[in-house]
Amino acid sequence: MCLQWEKRIALAVMLLVAGLGCHMTDTFLAQATVTPTRTLRPTTTPTRKPTDTPIPTMTATAVPTLEPTRKPPTPRPPTAKPPPTAPRPVQPTVSPYEFHANPPLPCTHSGMTFLKGTVYTNRNDPNSKYVGAIVALGPADGSTIYDVVKTNDYGEYTFVLGAEGQAKPGTWGIWLVDPSHKRKSDIGGPITTNDLPSGNPNACWAGGVDFWK
Repeated sequence: MCLQWEKRIALAVMLLVAGLGCHMTDTFLAQATVTPTRTLRPTTTPTRKPTDTPIPTMTATAVPTLEPTRKPPTPRPPTAKPPPTAPRPVQPTVSPYEFHANPPLPCTHSGMTFLKGTVYTNRNDPNSKYVGAIVALGPADGSTIYDVVKTNDYGEYTFVLGAEGQAKPGTWGIWLVDPSHKRKSDIGGPITTNDLPSGNPNACWAGGVDFWK
């Protein structure tokens, strides 16, 4: 009986020793066996093919067309001005009539409307009064005779157009005529009478013209 237990104990010890031996052997082998480290080969990175850099297109710069410089037009020589012509002397108008008219006398306001003047036979002699000269009254163009009077002893004529206080507006011409009423002087005037009152400086009720030879 004791022998069986000893055998069992011995067997257990052997199994224990064997187990420990196997364990140590595995540990040793595990430590001794070096797992070769896998050396990674460098990965060959595919080299990119160089991109063809586009060659810049040469833009043709437009060469400016050189226009020929325009020459300024040749100035024309100034036209020679003709030498100034001496003004022709103004020939006095020669009247075909025997008597001539002076400019009209100043026209003023009066109590009545009338035209009055003097006829001289000599322009340089204020005493050369023409007595009995026939004087005609009509329009400014002398186309019609409205009335005829003779000069008095002082060589004066008078045409009464309006009575006292009566205005007689109108435009008149006066000239000398012969006994057949043919004109023998320039026409004096025109004289324009109006009906403006005495306070107006433009009032014209009394006027006239003188004649001379």
